[in-house]
Amino acid sequence: MSRSRRSKSKQWRPSYFNDTSHRSHHHGSSRRIRTWIRLTLLIVILLLLSWAAYLLLRPAGRTSQQECYAYITDTTSSEALIATITKELEVKNPTLLRSVARLVRIEERLRPGRYRLSPDMSILSICKTIKYGAQSPVRLSFSSIRTQEELIDKLTAPLEMSADELRTLLRDSVYCDSLGFTTETIRCMFLPDTHEVYWTVSPKELLHKYEQSYHKFWDQKRTALAQEIGLTPVEVSIVASIVEEESSKTDEYSDIAGLYINRLRKGMALQADPTLKFASGNFTAQRIGGELLKADSPYNTYKYKGLPPGPIRYPQMTTLDAVLHHTAHDYLYMCARADFSGYHAFAANYADHMRNARAYQKALDERGITE
Repeated sequence: MSRSRRSKSKQWRPSYFNDTSHRSHHHGSSRRIRTWIRLTLLIVILLLLSWAAYLLLRPAGRTSQQECYAYITDTTSSEALIATITKELEVKNPTLLRSVARLVRIEERLRPGRYRLSPDMSILSICKTIKYGAQSPVRLSFSSIRTQEELIDKLTAPLEMSADELRTLLRDSVYCDSLGFTTETIRCMFLPDTHEVYWTVSPKELLHKYEQSYHKFWDQKRTALAQEIGLTPVEVSIVASIVEEESSKTDEYSDIAGLYINRLRKGMALQADPTLKFASGNFTAQRIGGELLKADSPYNTYKYKGLPPGPIRYPQMTTLDAVLHHTAHDYLYMCARADFSGYHAFAANYADHMRNARAYQKALDERGITE
């Protein structure tokens, strides 16, 4: 075929073979469709994520409910825990709570403890609190208690430890000695201060808290004041316990403390009525005599001179300071006032004391109080 023919055939080719406008339009439409699809998917994903975030982060429980505490022990299962939380908080979406708990593998990280939960916490927050062991501390405090059994009950009631665990440790003479106390004077170590501990605290960890508090109170200044009056910190605590049992009137604590310190210095028996009540366990007795005086107990300060072997109650720290800063006077005797005001009549000699005592006994007789 000649060159002229090939050239002519080329000229007869349809024009649309060389027209790119149609292809460009087709490709542009495809791109726009793909873009809209991507955008639609993105919007759907964002909506789903937003909805998931809302479900995870909104308050899990009903606002009308109060906070609760979840207690986890070594035997607590994740199923039982989730069931408890669902019930206590009235969780709106229990299924989601169980799903998230499984997702974060709570069952692998259950740590014994006490966890504060509230209805306004989110499901995610609840699961994180449990998983990471974010325990809520327990606030321990006590006041106006006399016996060690009362103390044990007060301290162990809000904790996982049993009363027997703490009781056993407080009766361990070797352990008490390691802290610088006897099984009687160990009670002096417990100052009525407030402590924060975890629900799972061990007995030794708990006692360490109170030991630290004791040594913080008995700093160099207070220890020096005790030495100046010839007493140890333990003896100050014992005197303070008697003072506090003698009267409910804090404004006469310094006078009562001064009286007992005067008797100790003179080698006199304290003859403190509250010690007889402690020895007998009869804390309501209003007339001291008869069988109470016969009690053969080291806490009977009518029978045995000096201080009893331990405190007869857990005194306030302000009472300890009242002993350290006691009033200097010459009183050796005191008796409840006949007006039943709760205050005492003080005397420097026995004759004056007997007049005060007869007046009070007469008042008791008039009211028919025999014991």
